Amino acid sequence: MPTSTESTLDRRQFLALLGLAAAAPHDARALELIDANQLIADNREDGVRVLSAEGEFIGARGAYYGPPVPFARLPQHLIGALVASEDRRFYEHWGLDPRAMARAVWSTLTGRTQGGSTLTQQTIKEIYLKEHSPIVRKLLEEPVLAPILELNLSKEDILFVYFNRVFFGGGAYGIEAAARVYFNKYARNLSILESAMMVGLLPAPNRFNPHRNFQLSRDRGFRVIEQMVDADYLTRSAADRAKAQNVTIAAPKSAWGGFYPRSTQIGWFARWAENEANANSAPSARRGTRTVTTTLDLKIQAAAERHLEQALRQHARARQIEEGAVVVMRYDGAVVALVGGRDYKQKEWDHATQARRQPGSVAKLFVYLAALQEGSTPDTKVSDAALTLGGRPVRNFDDRYLGDISLAAALEKSSNTAAVRLAMQNTSAVRELIEALNVGSDPKGEAGDLALGTYEARLVDLTAAFACVANYGRMVVPYAVQRVQDPAGAETLVRVRPARSDVRQAMEPRHAELMRQMLSGVVQRGTGSAADPGFWAAGKTGTTTASRDAWFVGFTERYVAGVWLGNSDSKPMVGVSGGGLPAQIWRSVMIDAARSA
Repeated sequence: MPTSTESTLDRRQFLALLGLAAAAPHDARALELIDANQLIADNREDGVRVLSAEGEFIGARGAYYGPPVPFARLPQHLIGALVASEDRRFYEHWGLDPRAMARAVWSTLTGRTQGGSTLTQQTIKEIYLKEHSPIVRKLLEEPVLAPILELNLSKEDILFVYFNRVFFGGGAYGIEAAARVYFNKYARNLSILESAMMVGLLPAPNRFNPHRNFQLSRDRGFRVIEQMVDADYLTRSAADRAKAQNVTIAAPKSAWGGFYPRSTQIGWFARWAENEANANSAPSARRGTRTVTTTLDLKIQAAAERHLEQALRQHARARQIEEGAVVVMRYDGAVVALVGGRDYKQKEWDHATQARRQPGSVAKLFVYLAALQEGSTPDTKVSDAALTLGGRPVRNFDDRYLGDISLAAALEKSSNTAAVRLAMQNTSAVRELIEALNVGSDPKGEAGDLALGTYEARLVDLTAAFACVANYGRMVVPYAVQRVQDPAGAETLVRVRPARSDVRQAMEPRHAELMRQMLSGVVQRGTGSAADPGFWAAGKTGTTTASRDAWFVGFTERYVAGVWLGNSDSKPMVGVSGGGLPAQIWRSVMIDAARSA
């Protein structure tokens, strides 16, 4: 990237200071006007670049700025298209084109819209003056600052800054971001027609967006190509060949204010990570374009998306299932995959981190933990006989009642009558566990509600509660952010993992170990057998009344995961239970997770 090295640099700095004092745009800083790289980074729109745990770009929310493209790597036909279309005398003027500027000022005064600013003026506007009055900007600020910028930077520098800062629509700022959004390629590989279409976006990025109207965008590109011919950047024969080039528009990967090049389903995770970064950062640290490095594992994320989508595609209509969600985390709470719904482009509501649903029999985790804490063992007997509570019968899922059975057998069978009896004996302890494990504050209802999971909980919190058991009782708080960097690359937030001795012990390790054994029995011999991945695993099924919610939450020796299926409006599903589809999805995801380790 060219830089200015003339011996008159000190004089130019003085002129910059003098000009800025005259124009007084309060955001501009004189010394930055001699540094093209600083101009690219300065005063960016607010946005978040999201990276995976391995540092791969997975998405952007808000303003999406791609990596700066050096001037030497910009295609010559792209540069020619810009100059021919936006500022034909760019290489001749000193920052201002008096005739064009007069037309622009007159159109502003008469309430019409007409271009006229040079590329140099547009560059100044993009970085410092977008929020200023158009009249003041065109009459005072741009006429002063544009020549100063021309004194301090070469023409190549100005084009370098312009191409890497200007807005191309679709949330994309800079040519690299735009090339990826619209053509799924690097800017250096843009064809003549693609370059013309990119430049054609600049006057009206939304109107000429090829995702919205390909024909209009291509026609606009043809017009730019004709301008290139008129300006001698293309011959007639080259222009005709360019117009005949095939153009393939990339599938839209934008949704809800974000761009996700791999899959829009990553939007659920990216938004959650951004919220976490905001919650742990001062407002002053949220300006400009930040970079958030997360805990996301792309292989496990892809597996979670794929298996949920396959299950819904195959069964959604017949089983009347609208939505599903998956969370996968490590034992320390680092979330490595998150899918909050069937289609992020269609619905922003996140069923993994926002929705509160009845957990059904998944809630028996807390009932049996409370029993263990109160002195019971997996071999302790509990009655599975028929039970009436408050004048209403408590029914087992299969309407079978086995009399006195062990706690382990009752959990494997997911006995409702046994769980209610245990909850009646330890109601306060069950409530305390639910609160201590951050599943819910002040859980409502009596013993039957606590045992049968008729209160509400989030999938991510239930998964973290199971992670606490997997982690031998050490408290687990789910997280997505490893570090945050400001626009200049300085770290503003770094997650420091606490030492094991600093992690709160939410339950005694011996009780967690007994619970691990009992939950393993659920997978080996009980209602969760469909979740068996072929290696050690533990977990619990859950199904609410009329199959309004179906869950499987559990863990292997490496990962903890939760799966939920249901409908946003809580309509009943048909024949869906936690031990069926959710367990099968869980199994498939965990097998793939084990392979990726």
